[in-house]
Amino acid sequence: MERYVVATRLKPGAAPAAEELLSAGPPFDPGEAGLSAHAAYISNDYVFLVFEGEAAHATALQLAKEHVIEVSRWQDIVWELPSVIADVPADARCLYGWPVDRSE
Repeated sequence: MERYVVATRLKPGAAPAAEELLSAGPPFDPGEAGLSAHAAYISNDYVFLVFEGEAAHATALQLAKEHVIEVSRWQDIVWELPSVIADVPADARCLYGWPVDRSE
């Protein structure tokens, strides 16, 4: 099982637009893509995407290639290309998680 976490810095004032995009969920079915889990988080200045599963890194890159139009929507609201990080910071808020935890 591989866990691949990427982060990108938001432009000032872009958090509401990022939150709207993330709350809609991904433009793909995580299960069909071969992921065992997928989540999106936001903080004041950053967006974090988590991909889990066999070959999560390769899967994330392939999904970005397959969904280039959806990825391009982020162009106006982020400062930089995503970078790989160790984990999502504790102060980030989850906007989307799959599979959905129905025990809450």
